[in-house]
Amino acid sequence: MSLTLRHMRPYGARFALYSVLVVVSVLFTMATALSVADFLKILFGEGDTGSTPTVNLVAHWLDGLYAWLISFGRLNALLLFSGIIFILYGLKNVFGYLSAIQIAKIRINVVRDLRNELFAKTMRLPMAYYNEHRKGDVMSRIGSDMVEYDEGIMGSVQMLFVSIISLLLYLSMLFYLNLRLTLFVLCLLPLVAFVISGLSRRLKQKSKKVQEMNSHLVSLTDETIGGLKAIKAYTAIDFVNQRFRKYNRDYTRRRTSMFRRIYAASPISDTLGNAIVVAILLFGSWLIMNGDHGLTADLFISYVMMFVLMIPPAKDLTTAITQIKKGKACADRIDMFLHEKEEPYTNHPTPTIKSTPNIIEFQHVDFAYKDGIKALTDLNLVVPRGKTIALVGISGSGKSTVADLTCRFYDVQQGCILFDGLNIKDIPLEELRSHIGVVAQDTLLFNDTVLANIAFGLPSATRQEVEAAAHIAQAHDFIANLPQGYDTPIGDGGGSLSGGQRQRISIARALLRNPELLIFDEATSALDSESEYQLQQTLSHVLRDRSAIVIAHRLSTVTDADMIVVMDAGHIIEQGTHAELMALQGKYCEMVKLQTL
Repeated sequence: MSLTLRHMRPYGARFALYSVLVVVSVLFTMATALSVADFLKILFGEGDTGSTPTVNLVAHWLDGLYAWLISFGRLNALLLFSGIIFILYGLKNVFGYLSAIQIAKIRINVVRDLRNELFAKTMRLPMAYYNEHRKGDVMSRIGSDMVEYDEGIMGSVQMLFVSIISLLLYLSMLFYLNLRLTLFVLCLLPLVAFVISGLSRRLKQKSKKVQEMNSHLVSLTDETIGGLKAIKAYTAIDFVNQRFRKYNRDYTRRRTSMFRRIYAASPISDTLGNAIVVAILLFGSWLIMNGDHGLTADLFISYVMMFVLMIPPAKDLTTAITQIKKGKACADRIDMFLHEKEEPYTNHPTPTIKSTPNIIEFQHVDFAYKDGIKALTDLNLVVPRGKTIALVGISGSGKSTVADLTCRFYDVQQGCILFDGLNIKDIPLEELRSHIGVVAQDTLLFNDTVLANIAFGLPSATRQEVEAAAHIAQAHDFIANLPQGYDTPIGDGGGSLSGGQRQRISIARALLRNPELLIFDEATSALDSESEYQLQQTLSHVLRDRSAIVIAHRLSTVTDADMIVVMDAGHIIEQGTHAELMALQGKYCEMVKLQTL
């Protein structure tokens, strides 16, 4: 409940108002119940109000009300009393409605705040987290887990609070009406509590397993849709269907077992409640027949009415406790996600990034992913300002790792990386990344217009600036020919564009930021030969005033680089210009000859 209480704290004033409205609503309900005895006395014409001594203020007040009503005559008294009951019920419903509105606003706002916090958390988590966890599991925290939390926890908190207030007020009145009868009732209540707790004891554990299986189902669905082309190509539709049905069958079986326990709580508590009512009728009648002056027949009727009113909140209380136990597993999953370690943002004042001869320096850098296999070993690399450095090598040689470490998607285990002479760990992440433009091999476009995609991350950019960046990226001509030009929606992931068009939009987006360092990670891999040549010619003058790291498999794209670095198994094995490396007749020369063939 700590997660819920923490997020409800900002709405404390509204919750206090809600509490007052609930109390008033319950008081009007109690007033209605206490008046039933007088209604029956009027109906059956019991006119002697002084034959039974008044034993408490409630009985005295009821007798006074009866005497006042009967003074108008029996028929008029019935009409007046009916009007009073109607007004009391009406006021009870009015205050009940107002209280429900208040708690609904609290509930909606808490869920909104928590969902915003979850989404922001997904942005702040390091890339290593997503390498170790399923994307579907993260999606389920914001989606199905939040729905379960809203229904299981927030809905139950509302029910729990109303039930507790109602039971406390009703029980206080029962104590006041007759102490002996109420103590008898309290002796029976532990039996109900024992039975209900037995039903819900393992509910949290079952619910947690169900939520984990639901996350896996979301992951399977996301993975299947993402790989639909491969599934169809390999005629694996039946295999995928059978795999999903098997897991869905297990999920359904566990979910059914969980709901058996949930739905058993209400009828069992209802049966036990009715049994207690019968016991009250028997014991109360015995007290009256044995001359208990603390309990008159008309007061006993009010007592029974008051206890009957306790049954619905008592049932709601057991239901709320059961639902909270079920939702607790979901809340724990959300809370655990919110406490995951975030990217190491620094709290130091933003250092002044100044111009130095070398914009990036790798000094004795070691880095390994979770599996422990080193991606980089004792790497020393310098990227001079205003120069283009190309990284080449076979897959897995560590080229993309260099780019990821430069952007600080991961932190080095040993050594350090300097950006303009400053350790990148001392530079706030937003500040560091604002100086870097990245064009990745896997183009990421959003379901929005071309203009919005190019201006992504830079909302202050003008249309003229966007078009200028598109011109440099050789994207303006095809954008102008789209149905709505720059205002054309491009669909989910840019599905309405070709691979080369998507890549050029991505390049335009990076150029729009006017960064000091550009990183091209196979940025031209999706372009045809002519477009690639045109883009290389265009970028040649753009990169004159910027530092650039170009990662490429196609060696023809990096022959003009100021320095080519050949990597293998996390080490630099050769470096130099194209001519120098060809003259060396080493690994680079071998790769060029293979690609030429």
